[in-house]
Amino acid sequence: MTQDDQLPIPKCSVALLFPTAVASFQCDQHKAFKATFMERLPAHCITHESGQGLISGESSGKVYVHTDAAMDAFFRFASQCIATYLDQLSYDRSRVAINIVKTWISATNNDTVTPVHAHATSHLSFVYYMNMPKEADAIAFQIQASPNEPYYGAFSESTNRQRSMVRERNVLNANQSIMLVEEGQLLVFPSHLHHGTVKMGDIGNEQRIALSGDVLLVFNEEEPNYATGVFDPRTWRSFANL
Repeated sequence: MTQDDQLPIPKCSVALLFPTAVASFQCDQHKAFKATFMERLPAHCITHESGQGLISGESSGKVYVHTDAAMDAFFRFASQCIATYLDQLSYDRSRVAINIVKTWISATNNDTVTPVHAHATSHLSFVYYMNMPKEADAIAFQIQASPNEPYYGAFSESTNRQRSMVRERNVLNANQSIMLVEEGQLLVFPSHLHHGTVKMGDIGNEQRIALSGDVLLVFNEEEPNYATGVFDPRTWRSFANL
């Protein structure tokens, strides 16, 4: 064999290990849920300091939408979706109670986006799309770096200090995945997964309105024999009087 002879290209089989699960559900009761939600919307927002318009969000102080009895039917639906998600993971949910602990309204317009963040104090998170104008923002899930990145920066976007080595984006070199979502859709995902919104187009004077929430899985056994997890809050005690 001479130096000019080419070796045959070896066959390659790639195993995709440890996928991250983001579940999607479509609601057939959306019309009724949206009507109730829009009626109750002012009760779960604060008035802008200018006196005009409403402000929502996780840091608005309005984080208990799930305690509104008018929304009970929706949160039963959300809980069923969360239970189904756990079933897909083959998680034994008979040992835990699914607790929705925090819920809030996220509303964005042409001038605002939701920055990348995570809900690491919870176990699972969900988002339901109540109002989605045409060209409304998509959701982007992110990880710090692809597990396949051979060294820091190899799969990053090119900057004036770093040159990306990626010729074409795919699932093996990406650290971001954009999901196009639509009205009446609910997503469930691990709370530690970073996410934010990305602009897809002009929505005019309309708003993209979503209802988001966080979930804790709490052991429901009388004598849970586990080293990790969340135990029944009824057994908690506080002895400090600070």
